[in-house]
Amino acid sequence: MIGRAAAAQAREMAVMAALAAMAPLGRAGDSVERVIDALLPIAAQIAPTTRPVLLVHGFAGTKSCWFALARALRERSMSVDAMNYSTFGTSVEQLADQLTARVDRLLAETGADKVHLIGHSLGGIVIAQAFADGRLDGQVDTVVTIATPFGGSPWANLCPLGATVRALRHGSPLLRRLAEAPVPDGVRWLALTAARDVIVPGRRSVPRHAEVHSVTVDDVGHVGMLLSPLVVGHIVAALPAHELAVA
Repeated sequence: MIGRAAAAQAREMAVMAALAAMAPLGRAGDSVERVIDALLPIAAQIAPTTRPVLLVHGFAGTKSCWFALARALRERSMSVDAMNYSTFGTSVEQLADQLTARVDRLLAETGADKVHLIGHSLGGIVIAQAFADGRLDGQVDTVVTIATPFGGSPWANLCPLGATVRALRHGSPLLRRLAEAPVPDGVRWLALTAARDVIVPGRRSVPRHAEVHSVTVDDVGHVGMLLSPLVVGHIVAALPAHELAVA
């Protein structure tokens, strides 16, 4: 057991190093498709046949962290976009405003009636906040949250730097409000948690809503979930393969 835990943490450090090396690509102004093409080129572009997917990265992340998932989704002819934002000098509420505007723009650009939202860590909290504000009603088909600290993160208690991090402390006013907000009607919600996550340990990454389906992935950590084939597989399976509705 100790050996497996050590191996999982070693993989976690390797993933963090890899994502750090790719971060400059994610900070560029290009779309996530250009980022993915730069990292893992795809031979042919296929017209999307499903509702678009919007990816929301976590604390101190960039859109380049999504390259494994985005490539898998694009191979299924899915349109993929990603938010890029700064964690500092802002709040969860302001990030939720950005997300809402991005969803509106994506729906206008694609002509779809709804989007799928996928958020890692803080990104999932931003999605939940936008729902709690009632600004995404009728615009979202499926939500997938990955290692999202619905129950708070002990690291946020140790280093409460800035409004965004303070909001992620266990029992914070924002997390209490989100816990009381129901899942909107018609929205499917998958919560993915990692058995080796030391940033959001245990069941903290599972919202309290009874309607949420949760899956725990073994031998992977908080950041490693972004590159885990098992996590990518669960997400791909959760999204409809051939469902394009026009608004």
